[in-house]
Amino acid sequence: MLEAFRESQNRVTSMAIIHEELYKGNEIDTLDFAAYLKKLTSDLLNSYSVQKDNIKLILNLEKTYLGMDTAIPLGIIVNELVSNSLKHAFPDGAKGEIFITLGKVDSFNQDAGISGMEQCINEKRLPFRLVVADNGKGIPEGIDLKNIESLGLQLVDILVDQIDGCVELKRYKGTEFTILFGDSGK
Repeated sequence: MLEAFRESQNRVTSMAIIHEELYKGNEIDTLDFAAYLKKLTSDLLNSYSVQKDNIKLILNLEKTYLGMDTAIPLGIIVNELVSNSLKHAFPDGAKGEIFITLGKVDSFNQDAGISGMEQCINEKRLPFRLVVADNGKGIPEGIDLKNIESLGLQLVDILVDQIDGCVELKRYKGTEFTILFGDSGK
């Protein structure tokens, strides 16, 4: 029960941080998503009482401004994926790392693991890429994002569809979610 409450609280917090960041900026309809991710992930680590020696957060974030119609669902997606890593990737106090990368698709090496998304890139011409990965125990092989019981991962799939993006799940030395998306809200 306490875990469900914390998850709900984190979802609400992820949206509240967006509004807080909006009021800090000069633009009312766009958000510095990289700055937002720094704040969100810091709050998530605090929420789960993570010891800094146990789980290291590695952020590689290009300054990226997004409209609200993209920023809110994408913020919830990051909340769910980072929460999932914090809850499941490092059992029994295991040490590890969570990696988040954000930027334009063309600024990443084409050999850097997006080959399975070529069709999405070619059909939708999505300019942005978000990667949330960990080097933990890995998500079980039987997990299919289109057929899953986990509310958090169901939300990820639904929200990626909502922003007309593409998501790919890889299982190699942990778990890696790659999301390609555009920004219809700008």
